[in-house]
Amino acid sequence: MKRQAYVALAAAVLLLVAVAVPQTFLTTSTSTSTQPAPLTDGPPLKPSTSYQFRGVAMQAQSADKNVPFETFVDEIAQTGANTFCLSVAAFQENGSSSSIFVDARRMPSDERIEKLVQQAHDHKLQVAFMPIVLLENPGAGEWRGAIHPHELSKWWEDYENYILYYAKVAARANVDLFVVGSELVTLEENTDKWRGLIAKVRKIFPGKLTYSANWDHYKNIQFWNDLDIVGMTSYHDLCGDEKPTLEVLLKKWAPIKAEILDFQRKVNRPILFTEVGWPNLDTAAKEPWNYVRDAKGNPALQALCFESFFETWKDEPGVAGLFIWEWRNYAGQTGGDSDTSYFPGGKPAMQVIRKFFQSSGPWDKTPSSAPASSGSRP
Repeated sequence: MKRQAYVALAAAVLLLVAVAVPQTFLTTSTSTSTQPAPLTDGPPLKPSTSYQFRGVAMQAQSADKNVPFETFVDEIAQTGANTFCLSVAAFQENGSSSSIFVDARRMPSDERIEKLVQQAHDHKLQVAFMPIVLLENPGAGEWRGAIHPHELSKWWEDYENYILYYAKVAARANVDLFVVGSELVTLEENTDKWRGLIAKVRKIFPGKLTYSANWDHYKNIQFWNDLDIVGMTSYHDLCGDEKPTLEVLLKKWAPIKAEILDFQRKVNRPILFTEVGWPNLDTAAKEPWNYVRDAKGNPALQALCFESFFETWKDEPGVAGLFIWEWRNYAGQTGGDSDTSYFPGGKPAMQVIRKFFQSSGPWDKTPSSAPASSGSRP
């Protein structure tokens, strides 16, 4: 997620798995009630039976046993999602730091992580595991996409240790999909390092592998063939200076879609949208990555953005799915229209998401460019 300096100061992170909806799914209006609704906005749904990843992401960045992550997993299961994406974080001091550390105060224990994964499996959910890097005290304009360590070899040593450690945790927990990195734009040119790391992860982790690229920086990556799935976020400007109507959003999506599908055919890997989300703000369509913008809440616009995404990407068998970004991760976040975050609970967006999770279509079939099997490189 590309961020400006003031966004970086908030130490922000990532979002979640999409794809076919029937023609009748798209509504012409999002003027739904602004009254707070239950978080899952309706009775519990069974997990989608779609082949596609239709998931919801949750950041787990606390070791406090009183943070009810288990409750949040239950809530995600009730949305009709078929995948739970669990994200954890390691930290470095700032963009030029060469050391990465895991803060025990902000990381669930390995035992708790494994139990959360088992809980998701008990709900018949697939599980994706996404370790990310955050900056503790970022400088102006710094975020994880602009990391420039003084000692590159030292940074890579720490990063490999971090990823390989959690690849082992993920393997023990029988995680289905592991993300080897997220939005590390300035370090993506270290192709040999990435290929070496991916090879090491494959020796530990038997499931599928992906990397989460920034939405505007996926084409130059040279290690996609070493992975099973191409992952990317989806924080595109969908309106420019125009009023964000449904017509405008769909028009803006058209060239973006064509460009991504052209790339997908060339790389011959299915696409996974690793972060699909819009904050509940007036500026959501133009700056979806900026969730700290001083703007008014606009739950109808948030819902409209999700509708435009689902309508745009239906019927595309080259897409492996999406992760909705993101579910709540602390008890005081109750959702509803006054909550300006990405969290869709209790907002009109939740109705749109649940309808999508229940929909069927080409996404229920194996993508035409199916992921390479683990351990088998093209």
